[in-house]
Amino acid sequence: MRFGIFSNGNRHNQVAKLSYDEDMQEIVLADELGIGEAWLSEHGTLLGFQAPDQLPSADLFICKAAALTKQIKMGPGIRALPHYHPLQVATDAAVCDHLTNGRYYAGFGVGFGGGKYPQRGVLPGDHREMFREAVDLILTAWTAEDKFDWKGQFWPGEQLHIIPKPLTKPHMDVGIACSRSEGTLELTAQKGFMPLMIWTAHPHHVRDMIGIYLRASDKASRDRVRVARVVYVTDSVKQAKKELQGSDLEGALSAGRLDAFLRPGDTRADLSMEYLIDNGGAYCGDPDTVYDGIKSFYEETGGFGVLMLTGGKDWGTWEQRAQSMKWFMKEVAPRLAALEP
Repeated sequence: MRFGIFSNGNRHNQVAKLSYDEDMQEIVLADELGIGEAWLSEHGTLLGFQAPDQLPSADLFICKAAALTKQIKMGPGIRALPHYHPLQVATDAAVCDHLTNGRYYAGFGVGFGGGKYPQRGVLPGDHREMFREAVDLILTAWTAEDKFDWKGQFWPGEQLHIIPKPLTKPHMDVGIACSRSEGTLELTAQKGFMPLMIWTAHPHHVRDMIGIYLRASDKASRDRVRVARVVYVTDSVKQAKKELQGSDLEGALSAGRLDAFLRPGDTRADLSMEYLIDNGGAYCGDPDTVYDGIKSFYEETGGFGVLMLTGGKDWGTWEQRAQSMKWFMKEVAPRLAALEP
């Protein structure tokens, strides 16, 4: 098992700079601790995340972070492709690949809302069909030796090309947000991309998604799967509950993403960080407890390549979160690293 950060930005600051600075602190610390990769959420096109401190463009953040770090690879998690011209996305990604000296992952997804966003209007076609065409156009733009014509449904054009081409050949690795659609999982496998699975997915759902992905193509492997989880290491489970008391779960609760963790008879009103800790939705406590919980989750899902620690949240203080990351990498990660899917 390898380790990453999923910076799922949601800090509720009224000034964006404050949240961006805190997010940057986490990425710099992750780099110092030897964490291998970081994925930065983009919330610019999602109606449910219109907060003053949202991060609409992870690429800008990534290029600054690259100058402050040494080895960590970073990618947007994710760019909602139906809302952008694919050639612009391809160009931006290629520039980031150069500016980070090859420490850039491309991150793509469909986005939420079925393609209907009041602030941007209704998309001109099915958002999943647009996503698929955008992926193909971006890959072509990255790898075509000469200018090319594109006869697609949504972005037709002649003599197309981008400058520069990616530094990484044939192109940088690509992560795809996979949460609900079998079609997205299948495309991810067929293209040889990395599936990115959010922290709110129940272990059974993660297991089923990995199964769909693996059955779709010989290119798929468990080692390519990235799974985010809530992980918090401190003295004890009791102490973790105390430090995380009142942690904001608003976004996940309102979308119903945590409903699978509810016990029979319970409702969303019962959901809290303490509830998640007690019911397998978060791995928190002393190092042995956290290790046992993650190992059981790993075995239940059949195994995966990268565990992404969920960050970008005001869960506890910065000092407590930093200590948790340090403790995790010192006391838990070395034991988990021996696990092979």
